Amino acid sequence: MKKILYAFILSVIAIFVLNKMVYQEVPQKEQQKLLSEIQHYQHPIKSISMEYRDNSDLKVLDSVLKDNKVLMLGENTHFDGATSEAKSRLIKYLHENLGYDVVLYEAGQYDTWMMNREMNSHSMKIPTDSIGSLGLFWFWWASTETRPLIQYYQKTKISGTPIELGGFDIQFSGNALSGRRGKLLKEFLGKNKININSFPVFNKNINDLDNLTFDYYTNKVFKGNQKNEFLREISKLKQSVLKLEKTPENIMYAQYLHDMKNNFHKSWKYKPGSMPSMQFRDSLMARNLIYQIDSVYKGKKVIVWSSNIHTFAERYDKGYLPLGFYIKNKYGKASYMIGFSSYAKKSDKSILINKPGKFAIENVFHRTKTPYFFINLRDIPESSLLRKEFVSTANQGIDQKRTWSRSFDGIFYIDTNTLLTPINK
Repeated sequence: MKKILYAFILSVIAIFVLNKMVYQEVPQKEQQKLLSEIQHYQHPIKSISMEYRDNSDLKVLDSVLKDNKVLMLGENTHFDGATSEAKSRLIKYLHENLGYDVVLYEAGQYDTWMMNREMNSHSMKIPTDSIGSLGLFWFWWASTETRPLIQYYQKTKISGTPIELGGFDIQFSGNALSGRRGKLLKEFLGKNKININSFPVFNKNINDLDNLTFDYYTNKVFKGNQKNEFLREISKLKQSVLKLEKTPENIMYAQYLHDMKNNFHKSWKYKPGSMPSMQFRDSLMARNLIYQIDSVYKGKKVIVWSSNIHTFAERYDKGYLPLGFYIKNKYGKASYMIGFSSYAKKSDKSILINKPGKFAIENVFHRTKTPYFFINLRDIPESSLLRKEFVSTANQGIDQKRTWSRSFDGIFYIDTNTLLTPINK
C-alpha cells in the first residue's frame, strides 16, 4: 500500500515539474524573445483622439499603405469605445493625407445609402446630431466616442473633398428607418408605376419589415406557404425594378430588395451567430462590397469598417470564409487588414475586465508599457515569432491560437480599452 502511495506521490511531483518546465519556463523564454521583437517592430501611437494634431506618429501608414486600394479596419467587439476613437483618428488622417474618400460600414447597403443621401441633401430634415440613425447601428453613431466622426463626415460634405459613406451588409441597420421603410418603398414604386397591389403578401406586411426578421414573429404572421410566397414576391418586385432605367436610385432599390430577401432567408433558416449564418452573410457582404469598390467607387481608395472576425484574410474554419478572405483573394496586396486588440477593458466602474488568458500575446503587449502602438506584420521576417502561431484574444476576447499574420496585415494595440458611452436620445 505504501509503495502505491509513494508511486502516486512521485507521479504527482513529476507532473508538477513537467508542467513548470513546459508551461512556465519555456514560455517565459519565448515571451522574452517575443517582447524584444514587439519592442523592435512596434510603432508607438501618441494619441487616439481625433483632436490630436501631431500626426508624425501616423506617418508610418504613408509607406505601409502605398499602392493600397482597400483598407479594412476591424474591432474586437462593436462596443469598444477606445477602438472607435482610434479608428476615427485614423479615418481623419487617411482622408486628409492619403486620399481615402470612401468609408463603407458593416451596415445595411440601402440604409447607409439613405444616410449618405440625407447628409448631402437634408431632404428628410433629420437632425444633424442623429443623422447616423438612418444608416448605422447605434454603437457607431450614438456614443460620445463616435459622435466626433459623424460630425466630421458631415463637415467634409461641404468641403472640396467630401467623404462618401455606404454599407455592404444585407441586414437592416438604421433604426430611424424602421418606421419609414414601407412608406419610402411605396413612394418609390408608385413613382415608377409599379403596382404594389400585384404583390399581395408583401403589400400586407410592407409596414412591418423590421419585425419580420425575427423568425418567431414571422411564424405568427405567416400561415401555410406564405413565407415562400413573400420571398417570391420580393424577387418579382426586384425584377420589375431592374427593368427601369439604370439610375443610381433604381439600382440601389433593386439591390435593396435583393438584400432584403437574403436577410429574411438568413434570419428564418439559420441560428443567429452560427457558422452557416456567418458564411451566408459574409459571402453576400463580399458580393456587395466588391461591387461597390469596382463599380460605384471605381478608382477611389476605400476604408471598410467592420469587426475583426469579418476582417480575417484567411479561412476561419472549414465552414466559414470571412469577408476579408474574399477581399484579399480579389485585391491581393492592394488590400490591407488591421485587427484591433487590447490587454483589458475598463468597465463603467473603472474596473479592469476581459483580461486575457496567461498564454495570450496581449500579456506581452502589456509588458511593453506602451498605451497604443501599431505593428505592420506584412513586412516582418518569416522567421519572427510574430509570424508564427500564437494565442491572441483579437477575436471577440476569446483566447485563440492562430497564425495571426495570415488573418491580419497589421495589429493596432490599445492597452486599456473602454466601454462605449451611449448618448441618450
